[in-house]
Amino acid sequence: MTAGIARTSRGIHAITALAIVAGCGSPPPPRTPSAAVRTEIQAAETAERARQHDVARSHYQRAVAQAKDPPSISFARREYAETLISWGEIPEAIAQLEGAVAARPDDAAAWHDLGILRHNQGDDVRALAALEHARDASPRDPRPRVALAALRWSRGDRAGASTEYRALLELDLPDRLRDKVKWALAELAKPHP
Repeated sequence: MTAGIARTSRGIHAITALAIVAGCGSPPPPRTPSAAVRTEIQAAETAERARQHDVARSHYQRAVAQAKDPPSISFARREYAETLISWGEIPEAIAQLEGAVAARPDDAAAWHDLGILRHNQGDDVRALAALEHARDASPRDPRPRVALAALRWSRGDRAGASTEYRALLELDLPDRLRDKVKWALAELAKPHP
């Protein structure tokens, strides 16, 4: 698979170079959500603060419908998912987060939230996979590692939990979290029944 990715990557670079040389290159893909999507999200958040949930839902749904590029799709779906969580609509929030990570597989925040929701729904296998994606997409962020360590420990995978906790110690952590990680490692080092 890696060789296929490398060939594809070289092919994309060759096509890009050819398009630039030929003078017919298309504009680069956007890096931020479109203005229309941001406007709908702002309107949704304003309506939500006013407790106009139906109005907020309409704006979120319009934002999702208007989102055509990966940054816009990911942003609209992740923002909608956050509100769906607050409304208690967890299955729909999961579906929105799945759409967000499909559009932007490097969206560590969406992967993290998806992992937490999947765990809360009892789907620990898929929760672990989502949290691993979050960790890999943002290796300096301690949140996915903390969640992974706790989930692995709760599932009896003491070695996996220890690995995540040890990796956490290499990050810049607040003293309180560092102390908790050290405590967890000490507990995991004790013989267990």
